Amino acid sequence: MFIEKLGLNKDSLANKVAIITGAGRGIGRELARALAWLGANVVIAEIKDYGKDVEELIKSEGGNAIFIKTDVSKEEDIKNLEKKVIEKFDNVDILINNAYFSMGGEIKDLSLEEWDEVYYVNIRGAIAAIKTFLPYMLKKNFGIINTVTSAEGMPYMAPYFATKTALTSIGKSLAAELDETNISVFIFGPGMIDTPGLRESIPIIAPMYGMTEEEFMNQGVNPGYEGLMPADHCAAGWAYTIVHAKDYHGQIAEPFSALLKLGLIVQKKKKDINIKKIIKNKKEMNKYVSEALNTTNEVLKIVESIEKETQDLGLMARKWMNRTFAKRVGMKLGKCIVILKELKAEIQELSSFNSDKNQSDFNDTVKKFPWYIEILKNLEIHFSKCIDDAKGWIKDAEELKIALEALHYRGTTVQKLKEYLDAIYEVL
Repeated sequence: MFIEKLGLNKDSLANKVAIITGAGRGIGRELARALAWLGANVVIAEIKDYGKDVEELIKSEGGNAIFIKTDVSKEEDIKNLEKKVIEKFDNVDILINNAYFSMGGEIKDLSLEEWDEVYYVNIRGAIAAIKTFLPYMLKKNFGIINTVTSAEGMPYMAPYFATKTALTSIGKSLAAELDETNISVFIFGPGMIDTPGLRESIPIIAPMYGMTEEEFMNQGVNPGYEGLMPADHCAAGWAYTIVHAKDYHGQIAEPFSALLKLGLIVQKKKKDINIKKIIKNKKEMNKYVSEALNTTNEVLKIVESIEKETQDLGLMARKWMNRTFAKRVGMKLGKCIVILKELKAEIQELSSFNSDKNQSDFNDTVKKFPWYIEILKNLEIHFSKCIDDAKGWIKDAEELKIALEALHYRGTTVQKLKEYLDAIYEVL
């Protein structure tokens, strides 16, 4: 199983009870297998009878699972799910709202009944499950809840994408309501994944976009993949976020960052490097590693100062700042500081660079650079947006000038570090 490659402890979710709706095939099926491998008791809440096959597969792999036939659009089915889960496990720790319904067509041609059908499964079903199982989590002050998102405003599948956008908002609202609890809520965005559902819809959807089926499948929209991401890879990345749920509370998570971080997937190297001084040969490497290390220290100081500034704010302002940073950067301030310290240690590993060494000697060190670069991109975007925020908030001209100079320095420092990492990664 691909989940075994992530280095997670097999007891990470021992004795936890995880309900996964729509777990009969595709990502849901693979996530059920992954969570069972991590020790969870998995409840396969699936409308189709092939959910039973998933239960038997998990048991054959040494895991624990139970299939409960469930139509999430029906309140009586959710109540039946609750009854059977509590009777068997007396507990619920994880709720994954993965079930969905979709159809293709233009808005002008889709009936209101078709819109209702998508709404009842995708939104009403998720809300019903949350309202049913959240009280059990609140009682013991522990739990993990996921909604699942997708792209926004795409043509020919408006009901599906509209409901997925709504689930993003619902997930963020729920997370904000549970900020003071030990319940982690986040939204998961899978990407384009090789699932039976997608393959069934491609012959219908691809012509609407003026593409062949092969062109549609091989758009290369997933980092580290030429075409569709395998469902078990996506599920492994998802399982990683569930194990580290506290780090993703109130955010949109995806499967790629974990795999990039662990070197299980690699992004293609860019042909062009923005840095003005190109590293011409490996003999120059120590100089650039030293500059990268100094710049990392500067970025670390910047983020640490932001954390201090945020802590000095009032309650509401502090919450807003923390949420805004997490939304834009993809992680909380504290987590960003930890990662920058990890990057510092990685660069220090390169400080003993010797041109006589083989490239392979440094592969383990630089393989995470694409992941760090993505984080720095998000941090740079955050500072750019903060400039617009400051222009709207600060009315005093002199105070605004000082703020903009500070934000510009922060943004350019992050950009400089990103370009150093790009250049070093290209050479190694």
